Amino acid sequence: MTSNILITGGLGYIGSHTALDLLINTNDHIVIVDNCSNSSLSALQKIQDIGKREVSFYKADVGDYDLMSEVIKNENIEGVIHFAAAKSVGDSFNKPDFYYENNVSSLMTLLNAARSFNVKHFIFSSSATVYSESNQFPVDENGKLGYINPYGQTKLIGEDVLVREHHQSGLNIGILRYFNPLGNESTGQLGDPLTPAATNIMPMLFKALQRDDSFLIFGDDYPSEDGTAVRDYIHVNDLASAHRSMLNHLHNQPGCHILNVGLGKGISVLDLISTFNRVNDVKVKIRHQQRRPGDLAICFADTKKIKTELNWQPKHDLGDMCRDAFTFFNNHYR
Repeated sequence: MTSNILITGGLGYIGSHTALDLLINTNDHIVIVDNCSNSSLSALQKIQDIGKREVSFYKADVGDYDLMSEVIKNENIEGVIHFAAAKSVGDSFNKPDFYYENNVSSLMTLLNAARSFNVKHFIFSSSATVYSESNQFPVDENGKLGYINPYGQTKLIGEDVLVREHHQSGLNIGILRYFNPLGNESTGQLGDPLTPAATNIMPMLFKALQRDDSFLIFGDDYPSEDGTAVRDYIHVNDLASAHRSMLNHLHNQPGCHILNVGLGKGISVLDLISTFNRVNDVKVKIRHQQRRPGDLAICFADTKKIKTELNWQPKHDLGDMCRDAFTFFNNHYR
């Protein structure tokens, strides 16, 4: 069955990989909306070239009700995958009002448009930052919720808005709580770019290599084996496939579903750097600094629920993530 699927923020890192996954693995018609504030139009051509199909594209802001209504109506959208959001934990401390406006108000505007034109399915990119630091890890979906930064708060509010929407209107909801996405699609054309504002760990590793500089590790006194923070990572291709699996699940099992997406393994920052060096035959220099505000010491996922409910399994390990990311880096920045 063919559906028309709207992907907001579809030129960004995760959005572009999800659009590509759907182009390759489904017959769905893909519609992308992106305001290009944190992405590049060049990703559009790459998605179509690799996916060997055309997509519809609108340069627009999801906070524009009239424009989003027009897109949803004219494209006869059945399902929405909502990525468009500001996403830097550190930046959210400096600009909390912007994060509330961009991540919460725009979500509510998009929901209003979706409701007006009978969209059936809505998938939301949430985050592990919705979990309280008081949890025992690995944490499952029933873990205690909380936040220690404005970004996490916007994701938690977004979840609450969507759960309420499901109960009020019957909209089918899929909420995916991402842990840390890494890696790139195998050709190395799409990736997590080295923009001046990039804060994800892989672009920061690349910047250190590019400048022959040290990679900054924030905190060496966490309660982990080597003192560095522990996180869960997921290959962006596996994360993309989880969205496809969730779409299928919403077709077959209508409701409101909240699922973790990660490898289900706790990996320290030093473990990650060691793996990166080994699989790519490089040596990243490191320098320790004080902890950053808003960072959890340990956070990794219990992933039994997504494996059971969606029959989904990650296909890539940490070595694959580091190797594929390095291919993208070599193609574009060396």
